[in-house]
Amino acid sequence: MNAVSLPTRSHSAAREALSFAWRAWSGTCARSWALVLAIGLVISLVALPHRIEMFQRTGWHALPAITEMVLPFFMSAIMFLSWALADAGDDRWRRRSTRVLYALLAGGAVATIVGVSIWQLAGAGDLVARLAAEKGKAPPSPLLILLAEYMNLLVVGGIIYAVAEVAQQRSRTQREFEAAVRRRGALEHQVLESKLSAMQAQVEPRFLFDTLVDVERLYEKDAQQAAGNLDRLISYLRAALPRLRESGSTIEAELDLVRAYLEVVTALHGGRPQLTIGLAEECAQRRFYPMLLLPLIQRAMHHPCGMPPETIAIDVRAAEPETVVVLRIALAGGCADDPELARVRERLTGLYGSAATLQCVELAGEATELTLRIPASGAADAR
Repeated sequence: MNAVSLPTRSHSAAREALSFAWRAWSGTCARSWALVLAIGLVISLVALPHRIEMFQRTGWHALPAITEMVLPFFMSAIMFLSWALADAGDDRWRRRSTRVLYALLAGGAVATIVGVSIWQLAGAGDLVARLAAEKGKAPPSPLLILLAEYMNLLVVGGIIYAVAEVAQQRSRTQREFEAAVRRRGALEHQVLESKLSAMQAQVEPRFLFDTLVDVERLYEKDAQQAAGNLDRLISYLRAALPRLRESGSTIEAELDLVRAYLEVVTALHGGRPQLTIGLAEECAQRRFYPMLLLPLIQRAMHHPCGMPPETIAIDVRAAEPETVVVLRIALAGGCADDPELARVRERLTGLYGSAATLQCVELAGEATELTLRIPASGAADAR
């Protein structure tokens, strides 16, 4: 005889309902619970004079007294949980306003039945009946008690729902605002990266014009040296122009660009400046944004004294969690504020926030030392 499988759909539906309720209730924040409990406390305090009068007339009874004090919190919690279920519901079933209304009516009914039942089991109903007898009145009927409590809970539930809706709307607005700030920061960062990539590829018109003029004049005197200078210029352009299509760079690539730039400069200025580079192996491929190092070199070439420095030394080392780039220029007065230095600082702030710094120190009036510190990961500020 074949076995017959009983349907388990009802059990699955029950499990899904319980799982949905648990997710809805566990997702409520502590602040919302604090507001709900505060409302329960207010209700208890409002009813406190009546309770004191009743116990003065009927005598102190521990269980009814504790029940009278705890029930407002318990019933407020039930109302809030019904709102949480409505809030977590799906608009495909009912619109939110309809779900909230149903939850208010159903939650009030559940809280009323459960609360009044606990109240009666704790003996508080007998105390009320005794107090009514002392006053020569008939005890209130159970139906009247249920109806009055239900109306009270609809009022209290309306307050709880209003508080919950306002708190949720405020939280949602805050989240949307923070998301908008993050999106704005990301967009600003993308724009800055694009600007840096374009700036990295640019060739100063003055530098290019002067170099070509010098090469042209040199051809009349020494064609071989002029051809060498032209080759150096082409090498620099080959290093600079392709970066227009790149979104970032590395420390090694930026040093190559500096080296190509200075080869042209030294050829035009009698071997000045002499460049030395110290690059730690672990730093070579670390990410490094364009237009942070080269502008500092170009700035030294445009010094008011009119002559390039004798020497430039670049030292790159790891100082976890940072990468440190030290630029030592044999030129006095290199720490004076100017637009180019301000632009480099602005780029650092835009890319890394407060995680990167640029410090400038005068060394005995004979040299300038610029120290650039960036995160070792090379990652920009997420904001």
